Amino acid sequence: MKNLPLLGLFVVFSIAALISSLGTAFQTLPLNPDMAEMALIYQGIVHHGWRFPFTWQFTQDNQVLSLLPFSIIFYALAGVSGTSIIVQGWLIFVVNALLTGLLVKVATKSWNWAGLAWLLALLASPMAVGQPAILAYPVTHNSVWAFGLLGTIGLIRYFTDRPGWALPLLLVCVGVGTISDPWFDAAFTAPILLIAWKSPKFFQTEKATRRTLIKSVIITYIFGRIAYFGLELLHMVPGRSIGFSSLSAILHHLVLLAKSMGMLLQLYPFPSGWLTWIFWGVYLVGLCGAVILSFQARRQISPTVKVLLAFSWLSIGIISAAFVLTNFANGIWASR
Repeated sequence: MKNLPLLGLFVVFSIAALISSLGTAFQTLPLNPDMAEMALIYQGIVHHGWRFPFTWQFTQDNQVLSLLPFSIIFYALAGVSGTSIIVQGWLIFVVNALLTGLLVKVATKSWNWAGLAWLLALLASPMAVGQPAILAYPVTHNSVWAFGLLGTIGLIRYFTDRPGWALPLLLVCVGVGTISDPWFDAAFTAPILLIAWKSPKFFQTEKATRRTLIKSVIITYIFGRIAYFGLELLHMVPGRSIGFSSLSAILHHLVLLAKSMGMLLQLYPFPSGWLTWIFWGVYLVGLCGAVILSFQARRQISPTVKVLLAFSWLSIGIISAAFVLTNFANGIWASR
């Protein structure tokens, strides 16, 4: 009973954050083709039958497994409209916030930290959430991000107490991400393989545990690439034609990366008034303090948090390198 007031306060904050995030979702209007793609495919299935998706030309980040099955169910229940398209994306955003909280709970064993993570995820700024920026909902890469969060939960549990479901969950996420999003390789699959390779040093993992994970991930990835090649043969997705950037483009990408990370951390765009500059400065000092304290406490953290931190740093580093060094990005929209 003593925690009842705190629970009530958490519920009030959660409702307020949900309402705020829904309002932010509608700030993404007008719709762009990425947002409406699943609705168009659903309408095609309704009017032309189940063969319709095989006549559709998807982009490389195709959401064939990460979103399409769930979208068909959603639009069958809610119908297709501008509002339902936005609400679908908002629901994906909410699911990712829930998974973020669950991931923090798995890592820290604390529902208090999980609740704080849930609220912070919901309260991402409009610049971080909207069309041109990091979280980029209502659809695009945000749907496959859910599988990245689920897979990270499976990774942590696999390296700590190894329940029977951890490895299958991780492999399902690798398969879905490999087929549905080319950037999943850099953000998820490659970090997992590197962690498994170095796990005896980082986590005192047995060789059999490490080898099982490496072999399983590689086999799943190969089958995922074969499935993607099958989609290419059906002319449903284009071939992947990402190459290296020129030196001038790399410098441009570094600027875009700095701006997009500033959006994610709510440090950019810069304030315009003196009062907002004061708040911005206080926030920056607090953010730097949190980073310094986390580095000071890194030797005292639990094995679960070590796995999460190792994966997070590798994921951030590899996907950032891919963003800077490849020829894909030519605008702030690419930061999603």
